[in-house]
Order: sequence, then C-alpha cells, then structure tokens
Amino acid sequence: MIDRFTARSRAYHQAVAARLMADPEPALIKARAWLAQLSVESPQARYYAREWSRWLERPISDVYHLLAEDPSEYAEALRRMSPFVGLINSHERWEIYRAFRSDGWRHHAP
Repeated sequence: MIDRFTARSRAYHQAVAARLMADPEPALIKARAWLAQLSVESPQARYYAREWSRWLERPISDVYHLLAEDPSEYAEALRRMSPFVGLINSHERWEIYRAFRSDGWRHHAP
C-alpha cells in the first residue's frame, strides 16, 4: 500500500497528465524552458533535467504514462522534479491536496 503523500502526488500528476494531453505543445515548451533553467541554477538536479529532457523527446503518450500511471520508484523520483510547473493552477492543486488531508484520503487514492 502506498502512503498518503505518494497517493497525493499520483493524483496531482494524473491531473497534470490530463492537462498535458489536452494541449501538449505549450506545456512542452514551458517544461523544456524550465529544465534548461534548472540545469544552470541547480547542478544537483542535472540528472533529473537530463532524464526529463529525454522523456520530452518521446511520444506524448509515453510522458502521460510516466506522469499518470507508472508506479515505479524511477517514475516517483521524476515526478518529484516534474517540469510541468504551473500546469495545474493553485485552486486545482489545493483541491487535490485537500482530498488527501484527512484519514479519508484512501478513498481518493489512484
């Protein structure tokens, strides 16, 4: 069984993946710009920037799978450094976080 924070992250990234699929090109442009900035400003994050850059060259369906469906430790680690910053607005993010605040969070687990 996954913990609350992992479940919340998966729910958040399912929403991100849905938004990405709805209009991929602007999201990919922003993600690539964020990764370029991350590589310069945070040397310790270069591994994640390289990995994400490789993923963003793949078909969008692969990126969707990584964000929304892949339960591996590798995917969990990449989701923690997601380049899709701002794809979900603060209200949507808050609704997801709120669903995982109490003991009832298991009802919302992906």
